[in-house]
Amino acid sequence: MTTPEEELTPGWQQPTPLGYGHGAKEAQFVAAPLLAAAALGLAGVVAAAREKVFLLPGPTLLMLVLSAMSLIYSIQLAYHARKFLYSQQDVLDWYGANIATQSLLWKELRRAQSTDFKVWERYIRGANRYFNRGTVLLAFGVAAALAPGKDSSQPSWRWWAAGVVLLCAVGEISWQLKLRREVNDRSQRKRPGIGQGGSS
Repeated sequence: MTTPEEELTPGWQQPTPLGYGHGAKEAQFVAAPLLAAAALGLAGVVAAAREKVFLLPGPTLLMLVLSAMSLIYSIQLAYHARKFLYSQQDVLDWYGANIATQSLLWKELRRAQSTDFKVWERYIRGANRYFNRGTVLLAFGVAAALAPGKDSSQPSWRWWAAGVVLLCAVGEISWQLKLRREVNDRSQRKRPGIGQGGSS
């Protein structure tokens, strides 16, 4: 049974869904560096090529560079965000299990975790937005690079390849919007009391 004061104390927060932090980590620290490297590598190829090999070398370079910068920024935001994500178990590991018996310090640590969790949420959402933008920009940059210039051989095949990439980019945008709606719906359905931790 909690006292009125304990009921007002912010509880131990957790991501919704619970695997959100792990998923974001994989995207920001594994996929984003690889995709940024691919974007910059392709930008180097476009920049070094003769002008007539690519249909629109200038816009292609711009999309690829914007993609790389967006992905790199997502890594930076995620790195900063990660410093603010920790759980009740982390606190117990760091301070020792007997910390829970020291009610004033325990409540202060719960308040700090709740505040830090909100900071993590803000930064990780920004990181995910930049990651999603970066992947879409990369797809458009690849499609633009595939579009044949005047000196390109087998132009019909390159147009088909560019079309496939554009189709996938549209699918990616649709997928991102669907996932965002699902996560938002799940967050809104989160029942009061989940993550509040009671007085423990």
